[in-house]
Amino acid sequence: MDHWSLHARQWALVGPPLRPCAADVAIATAELAAWTAAHRRAPRALLLGVTPELATLAWPAGTALTAIDRAPAMIGALFTATPDRRAVVADWRALPLRAAAIDVALGDGCLPNLAFPDGYRAFARELGRVLAPGGALVTRLFVSPPVREALGAVADALAAGAIGSFHAFKWRLAMAVAPDDRNVRVAAIWEAFAALVPDRAALARATGWPAAEIATIDAYRDSARVYAFPTLDETRAALGDALVETACRVPAYELGDRCPSLTLRAK
Repeated sequence: MDHWSLHARQWALVGPPLRPCAADVAIATAELAAWTAAHRRAPRALLLGVTPELATLAWPAGTALTAIDRAPAMIGALFTATPDRRAVVADWRALPLRAAAIDVALGDGCLPNLAFPDGYRAFARELGRVLAPGGALVTRLFVSPPVREALGAVADALAAGAIGSFHAFKWRLAMAVAPDDRNVRVAAIWEAFAALVPDRAALARATGWPAAEIATIDAYRDSARVYAFPTLDETRAALGDALVETACRVPAYELGDRCPSLTLRAK
């Protein structure tokens, strides 16, 4: 089974910071409400991916929503179509949309699925193309800290009980093993985990993390996928040729500093 099929099957076991929490949804909802109030109509909306927390938020009545994901398994598992909500299999760097067709675009953790920096730049150009004047992109990022956290420091925090969830541990581990070009093999994350945690049952006992959540790491084993974790400044530089940042909000939860939400508009 491929990476995204496994990820779709395990989605119910994935938690913050990999999934958005109420604070993240509130940011997206506020930007959506602000656009709607300013323009006095429902938006033409784009959802980048099929994140349920965004797909099911309080969209204004009359919103025409198009969700774009390149993994049919994710659409099939997580998205419910209606007459005014559709999902399309496509690439975010080549959206099947005409220019200026979108008023509000929302995404959660989209960019790490693209190669850095070229994939980020292509994404920015394409969103710049499809956003209408006055339109906004709101996307939550996953970014490395300005100074790379050493793998040993992650191991020490784990041993000290200073990591609150398995998913936060997984992201700290991923960023620690990412190479200098910021593009890390997903399989390398699993390999680092296997080396660091030889006894999963002992980890579950020590942390209280459910064994089923720990097992979500196995979607990474032998995966051909690559994730990208540039810093916030590197991300801004890659997006800045086509998009203008208007807001950056940093949530207060664990690893929130690595999960800021940016609001951007087309240049």
